[in-house]
Amino acid sequence: MNKDLIVKDNKLITSKYNLTLIQVKFISFLSSKINRDDKNFCTHSFKINDILNVLGIERKNYKRVRVSLRQLMTKYIVLEDNEFSVKETTFLSYFHIDKKQDLIEIEFHKSLKPFLLQLNKKFTKLSLAKILNFNSQYSIRMYEILESRVNIYDKYKNRNLLEFEYKLSDLKEILSGDYNDKTEQVEIPKSYNLFGNFKLKVINVAYKELKEKGEYYFEYELIKTGRFYTDIKFTIFKNEEKIKKDFVEKKKTMLLSGKEKNLAMEQIRRIIERKGDTIKDKLKYEQKLFQLYLRGDLKYDKDLDDIRKEIEENELSKLMKK
Repeated sequence: MNKDLIVKDNKLITSKYNLTLIQVKFISFLSSKINRDDKNFCTHSFKINDILNVLGIERKNYKRVRVSLRQLMTKYIVLEDNEFSVKETTFLSYFHIDKKQDLIEIEFHKSLKPFLLQLNKKFTKLSLAKILNFNSQYSIRMYEILESRVNIYDKYKNRNLLEFEYKLSDLKEILSGDYNDKTEQVEIPKSYNLFGNFKLKVINVAYKELKEKGEYYFEYELIKTGRFYTDIKFTIFKNEEKIKKDFVEKKKTMLLSGKEKNLAMEQIRRIIERKGDTIKDKLKYEQKLFQLYLRGDLKYDKDLDDIRKEIEENELSKLMKK
């Protein structure tokens, strides 16, 4: 099982709930531990330190985890099929912290089975590593929404699928809505009733972080009905600058094809041959040259450099086309 992989039903991705960054990351971590072929959820057991490390919390602040878990047993998720069918549930049904054994036991609420187990259509695959790299819960939620749309685009190859609209009222509830069981309504923070606040603290935060870290990012257009903004149109773009940046890092960690490594070794052989007897310790000198290659600073002869550039362009082209 791929420990980095999370698979969610698309209805869960666009459901309405409001979690903290720690809570979103924790649910994502737990989701990655599911055996997706199971018929029922099992109880998961983790070392407390492992959870703290994943969430980036110091040991002295571990009580934050307990508070977050307790809230995850009471915070509602609202999943809407249509105006006649609405499901309200919570993320967790059980957790137990055993400080003596240094263990946390947790279990998803059974009502989430149709959205996390035995999925065969209308689901999206997500990366835990990418989720843990974000610094805002809104970035994570928008990352999931974008990935669900890209997944549909990859299936049908229709560019129009990379454009989609939400009513602003719906988007506010999806990204920041809390279900109030007294009023039986999904309520957003009062400050977000002013669209400027929602734009500044939610949409723009997600936009900037996805543009910096995401494989995909969005541009958006606000749509007016009369005097007021009522809808928002998103367009998804492949983040070519991020892909190029990752490509440079990929080269440094030698994840390119063996062809480039072989070219580097040939260049190193040539340099050593040209230096001849002027090199006191050939093995040490070869290691020095190899470190230059790992850093991307090895200088190539023109004929080898032309071949290297061709390999690099082909590899980058493959990434751009994915």
